[in-house]
Amino acid sequence: MVPRTPDILDCASAQWIGKRREQEDVVKSLPAAGGMLGIVCDGMGGHLRGDCASCVVAQEFAAVFAESGIEDIPERLTAALHAANRALAAIQKEPEESGTTLLAVFIRDHFLWWISVGDSPLYLWSGADSFRMDRLNEDHSMRPIADSLYRKGKMSLQGALRQRCILRSAVMGGPMELVDISAMPLLLHPGDAVLACSDGLQVWSELLREPSFLALQKARDCSSRELVGIIMEQVKDMLEPQQDNASVWAAVMRKPCEGGK
Repeated sequence: MVPRTPDILDCASAQWIGKRREQEDVVKSLPAAGGMLGIVCDGMGGHLRGDCASCVVAQEFAAVFAESGIEDIPERLTAALHAANRALAAIQKEPEESGTTLLAVFIRDHFLWWISVGDSPLYLWSGADSFRMDRLNEDHSMRPIADSLYRKGKMSLQGALRQRCILRSAVMGGPMELVDISAMPLLLHPGDAVLACSDGLQVWSELLREPSFLALQKARDCSSRELVGIIMEQVKDMLEPQQDNASVWAAVMRKPCEGGK
């Protein structure tokens, strides 16, 4: 068994409605199973509003994970996902009339696990690499497929752009076609930042350049609250006319002497 360490996990979240009429993203953060659980759900439209679907799924996932007696973390995450899916099905008047993405992150000691359905991205920003973020989870939208077809000359740019936002899997109360889960935990180091996001931050992540990273690095060194605040400022500064709801949950691994709020 890995011994507990005195390192600090500094967590915070932020949201922005963007250019939408309603906020359909839900972010939750809570201590559970000796660690910290972060959840991001991005609701989809339908007869049952997306904000309702994301709220139900996030709440049920959090409750089941926190109360579970399952010690194996991947099994615990999977059980919570299926419970959340059943909870959504129970309130629907018609099968799969609405749904949501789900990204759940669990961090304990220096280890990270996740489970995700949909296109909500999970990024690791290594403390050892100031100018790169790596996506950890799979993208269950058509984005990677459409982009590949476009690069191969098998799809027009217009066609690829239309296809990118289509989801191949989501939590909708029925069978989930694709589920991404970390079978093995990822080791985190002091200075590493984990970012669980809704897809409203996708364009922001693709456009990051050195000046933006320098501002983010300064904020990360201060606190996770500063970090998520700067992220939202950068998203707003893009002035995207069709900006989707944007949400981020950040967790930064620190040494106790680094403080963090």
